[in-house]
Amino acid sequence: MLVAACSLEDGLIGPSTPVTDKHTFSKITKPHPSCWSRSSHGTINVSQALRDSCNYFFYEMGYRLGNGKKDVVNNESGLKKLKNYAEKFGLTETSGVELAEAEPKVSDTDTVRSAIGQGTNSYTPIQLSRYVTTIANQGTCYNLTIIDRIADVTKNTTKKNKATVRNKLRFASSTWTAITSGMRMVVSDGSINKLFKGLSVNVAGKTGTAQESKSKPNHALFVSYAPYENPEISVTAVIANGYTSSNAAELASDVYKLSLIHI
Repeated sequence: MLVAACSLEDGLIGPSTPVTDKHTFSKITKPHPSCWSRSSHGTINVSQALRDSCNYFFYEMGYRLGNGKKDVVNNESGLKKLKNYAEKFGLTETSGVELAEAEPKVSDTDTVRSAIGQGTNSYTPIQLSRYVTTIANQGTCYNLTIIDRIADVTKNTTKKNKATVRNKLRFASSTWTAITSGMRMVVSDGSINKLFKGLSVNVAGKTGTAQESKSKPNHALFVSYAPYENPEISVTAVIANGYTSSNAAELASDVYKLSLIHI
């Protein structure tokens, strides 16, 4: 979603700009990266690319961010743009929660592969939560907190606490629509649809798979929020070595089933 925002806001594409998935991205020198699917996703726009998790589409965005021409990509320029947008979404620093938290890492190598989350990108679940929450409310990035109030029983006083605003993103409404509608289609039209049937609200989300080692199963991820039309909560599920993102999506679905009792 971050790369989609960067590409849309920087004018590399519009919400309806078509890109044809040729499966193997051969615009850069070998080894050529390929889309995860065994066949092409066809000609799609950015919302459909989010729905399909089309690697090829976002390889192309990384290529354009690096001003790719004739097999030459300016990685330094492309990565600088990606980091700039990572900063906007709060992904360049810890989330603000009052717990020990690892520092985030924005990729500093290979703008094409970094555009699908590979490279050296590394974030904690709470950092992903701040990121997806910023998308859900269309631009307000908060410093998160887990403290609701502080009570002093000796003085019989209570100090209420709430999350503070870190920054606000002034993106075009069409950018938010393109991204959020794509996230909604991930849940409504994708293979994980059956996991969310029966819920009383519509969920928007994005699946993810993090590959760390060939000797271990992939990590499974799913970021989301609900209700889609008027967000109130977000759920980020990460299962270490969880094999496939659908497992994380199923976990998130179970959390929603419990959470919705209180909405």
